Amino acid sequence: MRAYGHESDGVTRIPHEAEYLIAAARKLLDEDATLGDVAEWMTKTAGPTVSGRPWAPTTLRRRLRNPAIAGLRRNADDELVSGVAEPLMERELFEAIDGYFKERERGQVPQRAYLLSCGIAMCDPCGSELVSRSSSKGARGYQCEADGCGKIWISAPPLDEYVSARALARLERPSTLQKLRKLRDDLQVAAEAAAKKVPELDKRKRELAAALGATSLTMEEYRLAKSSLDQTRKDVLAILRRAKYLDELPELTIEGLSDWWANTSGNEQRRALLQLVIREVRVEPATKRGSNKFDEQRFNIIYR
Repeated sequence: MRAYGHESDGVTRIPHEAEYLIAAARKLLDEDATLGDVAEWMTKTAGPTVSGRPWAPTTLRRRLRNPAIAGLRRNADDELVSGVAEPLMERELFEAIDGYFKERERGQVPQRAYLLSCGIAMCDPCGSELVSRSSSKGARGYQCEADGCGKIWISAPPLDEYVSARALARLERPSTLQKLRKLRDDLQVAAEAAAKKVPELDKRKRELAAALGATSLTMEEYRLAKSSLDQTRKDVLAILRRAKYLDELPELTIEGLSDWWANTSGNEQRRALLQLVIREVRVEPATKRGSNKFDEQRFNIIYR
């Protein structure tokens, strides 16, 4: 029997099922819904499991904690490494939901999502995007994993909090709100164009698989073409996702945004707003190795 979200080959992604799993994970992380509530929502909205049964909390938890949904697997040392399955969600979301369940198992409050991932936090020495990671001791941070660099690691919670406060302060400027309105409108136009690309990209992917089956392509040619299509599709879906969350923004006034940020917004919505206000946050190496002190001089916020 196949796993929900993947075809029976255990590799090929089923797009609509992947979207339901992503939505389920975000309901748990951003809406404080219970696992039972989300399992019930899956049954009513996505339909039954592949075995034809209603979703049970244990079934949903087991699927959301399987690293294959992020295109990963665990090696003999219990480390996450690349797997053969096509990812159903981004690694960051999988790690967030896996951490959610781990914290619940320990009876603690789950850690929330990283706000400066997805291209905001950058390594100043090499210019690479910082990735969100948890240390062996559970500390959450951003680090550089670029070959030949790896000089950056900074704690995520204080950086997220500081940059968010600076962004909200920036929004008190009328000129910033005016730019924000234009950026939101431009993104909605881009989202309309992106929505038209998804069916075409899925069609090209099927044609590519057919060409491989007919031996019109070598495996190397197939992998290169598929990698390019996957990246394009990922970029298109990112635009659609950002547009969705931005569409949920309140009236673009500082009062409305401040209240929304404090009382209504989820982490994905907060990240989407930060991406509109901030181009990037460039992080420099710590001046003292091993220091846990939060140093405001280590990073530079570049606004749009």
